[in-house]
Amino acid sequence: MDLFEQTQKLKPLTQTNTLKQADLVEETKSPSEDRMSLLSDGIFAIAVTLLVLDIKIPLDDTHASTPQAHAAFIQALTGDFLSDTLFYIITFAVLASYWLSHRRLTNVIQRVDKTFLWLNLVFLAFVAFVPIATNVSKYSQFPEAVIVYTVVLAGCGYSALLLWIYALGNNRLVSVDIDKKSVRYRLVGTALTPTSMLLSLLLLFIPNFTPSHVFFSWFLLPFISLFWNLFWARRDKSESEEELAG
Repeated sequence: MDLFEQTQKLKPLTQTNTLKQADLVEETKSPSEDRMSLLSDGIFAIAVTLLVLDIKIPLDDTHASTPQAHAAFIQALTGDFLSDTLFYIITFAVLASYWLSHRRLTNVIQRVDKTFLWLNLVFLAFVAFVPIATNVSKYSQFPEAVIVYTVVLAGCGYSALLLWIYALGNNRLVSVDIDKKSVRYRLVGTALTPTSMLLSLLLLFIPNFTPSHVFFSWFLLPFISLFWNLFWARRDKSESEEELAG
């Protein structure tokens, strides 16, 4: 068997789904794409750092060793510090999911244009505003604060979704041989988190509902994502079996 025939047999093995490869393969990018990725990573890093720096224990006298000071410390530790840490964990988890989605997209695209760069800046504007929204969330006893915090995080998600739609639409910035089914999977998966967040605001219409309890519903987000992944895997398997049977 000559070299040409061996190469032809190896081609099907290398023509795997580009979207799935994006999680594993780092491709060589142009300088403009590298600069965009560096800027995006830097904005995410600053936003997460500001979230951490905002966690404090509000005590006037940090050197007193009286029982009253110790009681005040325990109260602050189990009060503001605990709630701030909880908001940090929630916000960090959401930002991490958006960063991973953005990383997958930058690995999939093969080129960038002016419109994509502007859309990316809109996305980063939402990300940079997240620490401010987290400060507002400290007043989560008021529904307006919950709405502001939720809308900003959802805005991050929808602006990320807009990036995917623009890049994948008509194969504008990606390879023409991308699997269409995987495209739908990515788009729906990206939309799940922000949509679930906005739907959680409907809880505010429940009479005598505590506004801050909206955030407890967000702990369902990983399970929603897991359910979607399982549903898609089963559907993909079913369609593959039908294609083989046909």
